[in-house]
Amino acid sequence: MFRIVVALFFLIQVSISLQAQAPETALDYLKYLSSREEELSKRYLSYMSEVAHGNRARKMEKRRSELIAAIRQSLSEANRLRPFKGDATLRDAYKNYWDVLLKVFNEDYAKIVNMEEIAEQSYDNMEAYLLAQEKADEVLDLAARQIGPVFEAFAIKNNIKLIETESKMEKKLHQVSRVNEYYHQLYLIFFKSFKQEVYVMDAFNQKDINSLEQNRTTLVRFADEGLARLDTIKDFDGDGSVKTACRKVLEYHKNEGEKQIPVQNEFLLQYDEFEKIRKAFDAKPAARRTQADIDQYNKSINEFNKVLTESNKSLQVINASREKVMHNWEITVKAFMEHHVPHGK
Repeated sequence: MFRIVVALFFLIQVSISLQAQAPETALDYLKYLSSREEELSKRYLSYMSEVAHGNRARKMEKRRSELIAAIRQSLSEANRLRPFKGDATLRDAYKNYWDVLLKVFNEDYAKIVNMEEIAEQSYDNMEAYLLAQEKADEVLDLAARQIGPVFEAFAIKNNIKLIETESKMEKKLHQVSRVNEYYHQLYLIFFKSFKQEVYVMDAFNQKDINSLEQNRTTLVRFADEGLARLDTIKDFDGDGSVKTACRKVLEYHKNEGEKQIPVQNEFLLQYDEFEKIRKAFDAKPAARRTQADIDQYNKSINEFNKVLTESNKSLQVINASREKVMHNWEITVKAFMEHHVPHGK
C-alpha cells in the first residue's frame, strides 16, 4: 500500500564509485543519496510484499526491525554527509523523509502490529486496523512527494539532465499499494458478513432464540448491502476473481439467513417446548401419570425428533456450503496475491 517514490532519475555517462568517501561531484551526490533510498525501498518492498502474500505482521517483526535499522543507518550517513558546496537542501530532504519513514515503521507500525491481534474480534476493529495502515500510507506518500521537487531543483542548479520516469522498484511499490487498496475494500465487505455469521452461530449454540432471529436478519441485511456494494467495484486490471469469490460468500450468507437459519429457529422453539413437557413429565411420579400424560409426552418426542432431523439436515447444508465458499475465497485470494503482488526481490 505504501509508495516510496523517487521518480526522477538521471543519465549516467560514467561509472560512479559508491564507496564510503564523500561524493565529489553533484552527480555523485545525487547517486549517493538515491542509492540509499533504493536500498531502503527494496527492504520496504520485501516487508510489505510478504505481509500482502499472507504473512501476519506479528510474524514479520524481525523484518521490520531490520528495516528500522537500515533507516537509522541511512540517517546516520546523511547526518555525516556535508552539504554539497554549501547546499544542504537535497540532503535535508532525504533526512526529513527518512525521519518520517523511521517514525512510521518504528512507532505507527508497532501500533498496527498490536492492532492486528484484536482486528478479527469485530468489524470495527478490523476497519480501524486497515484504516491505520492507510493513514500510515498517506503520511509516507506526503513525505515522499517532498523529495522530487528538491531533487529536480538540485539537478537543474548543477546542470544535470534528468529523465522523469519510474524505476522498477517504484513500480513494484506502487503495485503493492494498488493491490492492497483494492483488496482491503473487498475484504471489509467479506469480513462484515463473515463476522455476522459468527454471531448467528453463537446465538444458535447458546440456544438464544431472540438473539438468533436478530442476528439472522442482520446477516441478510449485511449480505444484501455487500452484494450491492460489489456491483460498484470494478475488476482489478481485468481480474474479477476476488470480487466473484466474495459474491459467492455473500450469496451463501444470504441463503443461510433466509432459508437455513429459520429451520434452526424452529428447532429451538420446539426444543424449548419439548424441554418444558419433559421436565413436567419427569417431575410427576410414575404412579400418578395418566395415559393422556404419556400420549402427550410421546407426541412431543415425535414432533421434536422430526424437527431435529430437519435441523441436522439444515446444519449439514450450512457446514458444507460454508466450507465450499470459504475454501474458494481463500484459494482465490492467494492466487490473486501471487499473481498481482510482486515479491520483494
